[in-house]
Amino acid sequence: MKLIPFFSVRLTPKALSNSLIGFIVLVCILLTLATGWQMQQSANERVDAAKVSVSNIVLAAEQLARDTMLQADNTLQDLAERVAHDGVNPDQQIRLTKLLARQVERIDGIQGLFIFDARGNWVANSFSHGLQTKNNSDRAYFIYHRDNTSQSIHVGSIVESRTTGDMVIPISRRIEASDGTFAGVALATIPVAYFQNFFNRVDVDNEGVIFLALNNGELLARRPTVAALMTTNISKGEIFSRYLPHSDSGTASIKSIVDGVERIYAYRRLSDLPIVAAAGVSHHQIFVQWWSHVTRTIIVVGMIILALAFLGALLYRQIQQLLIAESELQVAQSQLEIIAMTDGLTLLANRRSFDITLKKEWGRAVRSQSSLAVILLDIDWFKQYNDHYGHLMGDDCLVKIANLIAQSINRACDIAARYGGEEFVILLPETELAGALIVAEKVRMSIAQAQIQHLASPLGIVTISSGVIAMCPIEKENQKESLAQADRLLYCAKAKGRNCIEAASYSRETSLG
Repeated sequence: MKLIPFFSVRLTPKALSNSLIGFIVLVCILLTLATGWQMQQSANERVDAAKVSVSNIVLAAEQLARDTMLQADNTLQDLAERVAHDGVNPDQQIRLTKLLARQVERIDGIQGLFIFDARGNWVANSFSHGLQTKNNSDRAYFIYHRDNTSQSIHVGSIVESRTTGDMVIPISRRIEASDGTFAGVALATIPVAYFQNFFNRVDVDNEGVIFLALNNGELLARRPTVAALMTTNISKGEIFSRYLPHSDSGTASIKSIVDGVERIYAYRRLSDLPIVAAAGVSHHQIFVQWWSHVTRTIIVVGMIILALAFLGALLYRQIQQLLIAESELQVAQSQLEIIAMTDGLTLLANRRSFDITLKKEWGRAVRSQSSLAVILLDIDWFKQYNDHYGHLMGDDCLVKIANLIAQSINRACDIAARYGGEEFVILLPETELAGALIVAEKVRMSIAQAQIQHLASPLGIVTISSGVIAMCPIEKENQKESLAQADRLLYCAKAKGRNCIEAASYSRETSLG
């Protein structure tokens, strides 16, 4: 008997119909499953992107809080030592009052500085001579320093300023007499509005939240603000009760105990301050566009399924459209990656891009035993420039300076970046100190020769100060210390009158510490 090949068997119309229906059903099921998987992946990607976004916001809030409070603490430490050494006689009180007023003008974010004696009486403050008859012995921070011998910084709960009536965050230090007894308190006040204004500038959705809180859950600042900010405690929330006891940083999906909104949060406990920074974006806002995309996708898939029932040829066309959409998505993603690595105002590399490049070049220098140079630049008297000309002109000035810096570096491997505010940084791989000084002087001269008017500067024009460091790295994880050295050199240049360069070189045998 001769075997008939399987594929030569002619199907009956019923079998053919059943096979066609089965094929269409199978394709529809597979298409539905594939679409559902894609939507799930898309949802996961949106959640991951939201986690990255809120983590970056928390890092920015943490950096602002750290910089502001540590600057305040450095000032308080100097004041405490001055009072302990020089006392608070009437002549000294006059000098302290003038000093406090100058310090407040110099340090961004500080509203006022105060010195209290051991009884809580006002000895000196940064406002005026006529406010020294008050007593702050009832304040929690005063009681804390009176009853505790700790010399560390103390960040207190929000209080209402007795000078301005504003809500302020007290930062304080204990003052001791020569015999170690309690002699008073040095206090700096930071307006809650300072952090709130920063939060309001951060790009977060309408239902998103950013806050700073003490370790005990007492809020210091929040966006959106709450009416009872001074008395709101979130220690019973999941961030404090569930997550912080096990990890100082992380992300989590949490329902807020303040407003009941479910959000994806990122949180961080500051390592050297009793503060927690957190930010969250609402699930609703994360998935608004996703649901719209899901709806459109379902409609498209439904149309494809209907088309498969009548005209299978449309399948190819739909696949081509999906490929085009995917290609456009990749192009858009590439453009977003470029934007994410560029400073939006100056078009130089941003801080994130610089940090990534520094880490890469540092590792390369360690492997190749080559030299690496960093130039940290700061515009002289830029705060006065903003005060005199306004922030819009200040932005124009930053753009001009950035263009001059970019024109002063020639090698493809060199990178100029906006480090933050009016600070810029240049990274010069395989460069010794002499070469770095040439570049730094070229930048300084080009800016000076540009003759950008600055009537609030003693020099009459915009100038810069620079800290230059060259080193041969031997440790893989020591980049932060190198930047700290460059920053110290920059402040040396500032102290020497500005419009100058301070430099140092470190060999392999020299420790950066």
